[in-house]
Parts: sequence; C-alpha cells; structure tokens
Amino acid sequence: MAEQGIRRIALTSSQGAGDDWARLIPLVKAFINLSNIKAGFTDHTGVDQVVRASDTDWTLTRGVALTDKPATGPLRAADPGTTAPGRWINRANLARFLLDAVDEDTWIRSASLVWNARG
Repeated sequence: MAEQGIRRIALTSSQGAGDDWARLIPLVKAFINLSNIKAGFTDHTGVDQVVRASDTDWTLTRGVALTDKPATGPLRAADPGTTAPGRWINRANLARFLLDAVDEDTWIRSASLVWNARG
C-alpha cells in the first residue's frame, strides 16, 4: 500500500478474527474449527496481521452476524470487550459504517465490532 501511496483503508473482518478470537466462547470456537468457515477466519486473521503491521491509517470493522435486510437506523460500534454487541448487522449498514469511517477519519488503527442498534 505504501508503494502505491495508499494512506487510508477500511476493511470488513469478522467478530472473533485476529485478536478477538480469545473472546469467543468455546462452543463457537469449536463450531468454527469443525466447519468450513475455519478457512475464512484464517484469512481474516492473516489480513488483520498484515494491515496492523502496515503504516496506513487502517480500520478493521468486525461485523457480527450479517443479514440481507435493507439499511435501518443507527448502528452501534465499540472496541471489542468494552460492551456486549448485538446479534446482527445489515450488510447495507456495515457498508455505510465503512464509508463513514473513511470520510470522517474515525476508528483509525482500530478493530471495532459493529451491529444494528435495534432489531
């Protein structure tokens, strides 16, 4: 990214990826490790490590379970471990959060959890 002059990047990740893995309950960890989504978590963790090691102003956005519902009202976002997240985030809301993070220069060098504020 530095070679191309890229100074800002916002990426989707997943709850439980990277350093958030330790916060998952054992049942969820077992499900991930025994299912085909293990490869996705491995990829998210690899991206997490590469991005964190870069000199860019990065934002990793860890969505909770994704839905295909239309965009709704407000979102909640927090650093992992600071509050219990909700269960769902609409893909449209997640996309809006990523765009807002870049436009507003918020959540720089942070890996936040995001979820719908209600529903």
